[in-house]
Amino acid sequence: MARSRSPTPQKIRAQHGSGAAIYLALTGVATAVAFLPALRNGFVNYDDDRLVLHNPHLAQPLLDRLGWMWSTTFLGHYQPLTWLSLSLDYALGGLTPFAYHLDSLCWHVAAAMLLYGLLVDLLKRSGALTPADAPWVAICAAVGALFWSIHPLRVESVAWVAERRDVVSVVFLLLAARAYLRAVDNGLAPLRSIRWFVASCTCLLLSLLAKAWGMSFFVTLIALDVMPLSRLPLGREAFTDRRYRPVWIQKIPYALLGVAAGALAWFAQRREPDTMVAVADWTWSARVLQAAYGLCFYVRKTIWPAHLAVMYGRPNPIDGWPAVFPVSLGLVAAAVVVIVWQARRHAAVAMAALAYAATVAPVLGFAQSGPQLVADRYAYVSSLPFSALLAAALFALPRQRRSVGRAVAAGCLAALAIATWTGTTVWHDSERLWAHALSVGESSYTAHMDYGQTLRASGRTDEAIVHYRIAAELQPSSGNAWYNLANALKAKGQLDDAERGYRTAIEHLDWKVGARVNLGNLYFGRGQLAPAIEQYRAATAELAHARPDEFTPEPFLYLGIALADSGDRPAARDALRVAATYPATRSRALAELARIPR
Repeated sequence: MARSRSPTPQKIRAQHGSGAAIYLALTGVATAVAFLPALRNGFVNYDDDRLVLHNPHLAQPLLDRLGWMWSTTFLGHYQPLTWLSLSLDYALGGLTPFAYHLDSLCWHVAAAMLLYGLLVDLLKRSGALTPADAPWVAICAAVGALFWSIHPLRVESVAWVAERRDVVSVVFLLLAARAYLRAVDNGLAPLRSIRWFVASCTCLLLSLLAKAWGMSFFVTLIALDVMPLSRLPLGREAFTDRRYRPVWIQKIPYALLGVAAGALAWFAQRREPDTMVAVADWTWSARVLQAAYGLCFYVRKTIWPAHLAVMYGRPNPIDGWPAVFPVSLGLVAAAVVVIVWQARRHAAVAMAALAYAATVAPVLGFAQSGPQLVADRYAYVSSLPFSALLAAALFALPRQRRSVGRAVAAGCLAALAIATWTGTTVWHDSERLWAHALSVGESSYTAHMDYGQTLRASGRTDEAIVHYRIAAELQPSSGNAWYNLANALKAKGQLDDAERGYRTAIEHLDWKVGARVNLGNLYFGRGQLAPAIEQYRAATAELAHARPDEFTPEPFLYLGIALADSGDRPAARDALRVAATYPATRSRALAELARIPR
């Protein structure tokens, strides 16, 4: 195979010219402008509250905080580098949303500029170039980078504080890809630079410490080795010819890091209660249909990003599968046949498809976690190959058509920027976020539940009850829906309905303490001491098996008060003494103890 050495840095600078800096700056500025509304956004009640607002670990002393970051799998993720980023935001801005949104935007802008540089590198590796091609290389790279960075599918990852892991991880993933290109030559050759190779592996490790997106990164590198690096042929000889063995061996560190990250991600998901979906509840046939739908969904939304929403809930197979799912399966099968058949003629398309499928595979549903069927954030990394393909297609235009290509690209990018600006405003607050999701037709359990929570927090309890009821109808086994419905009904004085709601919640909840305490309070308010004491005792018994972060002394306080009113003074004192040992209930418990006659 002919060996074509890549240009030296001096030649690259000569070819690229000063226009590179202009287009690099344009990419960064345009990306920042498209997401400016994010800086006016607040936190939303979709994990922002748990990760930031009510997370006591962010306020811990530095050493304690670092120890927690490197050991926790909170909310089903191992992401110490992401925690470090959020911790710095807290140190600089406290709980001011602006600080967190500005940080996320800075990471995303950095990713856009790195992608521009990567696309320039790839285009320069794609064939022999003349100095006259340099301006067109810069334009194509800028269009490809902006197509990714200002696309509305990026909004969820950038405007949602809880998804900080996306923007941090992709920066280091792009650094890993760029370092790899500096470590290897075009054509079959050994490593050009061990230092750049080590730097690439190190950047991949850092990316995996922010989020496990890069677990299949070695597949992307194989695709790059085929096209445009020409280090591997498209054929059986890539596996059988010993000349290509070094190229495969070079992927071992990346593959090992990916396997380790995948195993750690699986472990983290398994440790979080109610996260992983059992096969009994979501069968393998359902997962295959979900995967096919997902592969088509991200391509379709990349081409036409309309009706985007924060949540796309899984359908209930009992109601029958909509036609779009078997159609998606047929489209995926047909696409595989066509891509394989035309792989040699259209290697760039085949390798982009391979990189896309490999990157999105971990979130297609085979190891399903969470209530979503698909999610806009899953396109954040997996759609990067589409931008490379677009840049390559634009670069391949004949000279006489380039002016038309520039005009069409500018119009499309302007439309994307406007859609992104509008989409970013949707994340301004929880009410706007969930109202938008329901308005575009995504009537999922999560959307109704979290919208109900938002309405309840703003004092619109009657409206919240409507959404809680819909959530309970969509997912009758959700103890959380019944629990929140019961709380709202109790607040409106509908005590009989609230009692039924609490009992249904207790039947389905794994952690029943809150529901038992509130049901006990309902009975206590009615003067029904015996059933109130029964619920309080059950709650204190469950606390014996609670994790430290789950423990609450309130059941002991309420149990002591109810026992004192029932006349069981010794037992009341015992319960109140336990409550008095905790700061949250100490003053009230001591006051109640003083009321009990000796």
